[in-house]
Formats: sequence, C-alpha cells, structure tokens
Amino acid sequence: MSSTPPPFEPDRTPPATRAEAAQASYAAPPITEPDGRALSTKGPRGLGLIAFVVSLAAIVIGSILGILGGIQSGSLTQFAAITDGTASIDPDALPAAANQIGLAAGILSVSAFLAWGVLALWGFIQGIVAAVKNRGRGWAIAAIVLAVVGGGVVFVFFGIGAAIGAAPYVQ
Repeated sequence: MSSTPPPFEPDRTPPATRAEAAQASYAAPPITEPDGRALSTKGPRGLGLIAFVVSLAAIVIGSILGILGGIQSGSLTQFAAITDGTASIDPDALPAAANQIGLAAGILSVSAFLAWGVLALWGFIQGIVAAVKNRGRGWAIAAIVLAVVGGGVVFVFFGIGAAIGAAPYVQ
C-alpha cells in the first residue's frame, strides 16, 4: 500500500499577468472577526464627537470668562481722566477698589484665554487624530475649525464685555 499525498490545490487561481501577480503579493489579507466576518476599517465616531464637544466647551467657557473680564476691564474707565481727548489713569491716585477691579479684570481675562487655549488645543489634537483614523471625521473637522476660530470669538466677547463695562461711565 502506498501513501502518496493528494496533489496541491491552491486557494486562488494563479494571476494571469505579472501586474496582477505583483499586486497580489503586496496586498494584505483581509482582517476578519473570529466568526469570519470582515472587520470594518471605520471606527466609531465617538472620538471626533468628543473633540467637537471639547472645542465647543473651549469657546463657551472662554467666552463667558472673557465677557466677565471685559466688564471688569471696562468698568475701570470710571477712574480715567480725560485731557486733550485722551483718557489716562494715574495709578498713584487710584482708590483701593480700583486695584481690586483691576486684579479681577486681569485674572478673569487671563483665565478666559488660558481656558480656551488648553481646551482648544485638546480638541484640535484629538480632532486631527479622529480625522486621520476616520473615527467621526465630520465631527473632527468641525472640532478643528472651532479650535482655530475660537480665539477670535473669545476676543470678540472680551471686547463686548469691555464695552458693556464702560458704557455707564462714557458720556
């Protein structure tokens, strides 16, 4: 009794041309689940959505702090003396309340742009990662745009707050 193995049968038909053979040799096998289903290369959109929410929170928090800092800064105009059409503040003649207002204005203004900067940087970087990995690409692009444009929005709200704070003291 002889035991000869059966002839080799390839899983695929051999490629007809050299180009097909070259492409077949470089192509990676498809990644599958243990039950045989093909894995999706598109991940869940949560990463891009989180980046969008963080970028939006950066603008909202920065704008709220910016408008409060602007109101405090604008209220310092009550201590300004206008001579020859220009307003000037003499720091030696300021009461203690003006120093407290100035301190609050500075802290709120710095914290507005710091909060925006930290959260916008987070949203910007996470948005880039999400866009590259295709995990919520639309949300990621929106997060990147919000992170970039947000500084201007916070600055505009700071200016609006300064106008609101100065309005009662301007004739």
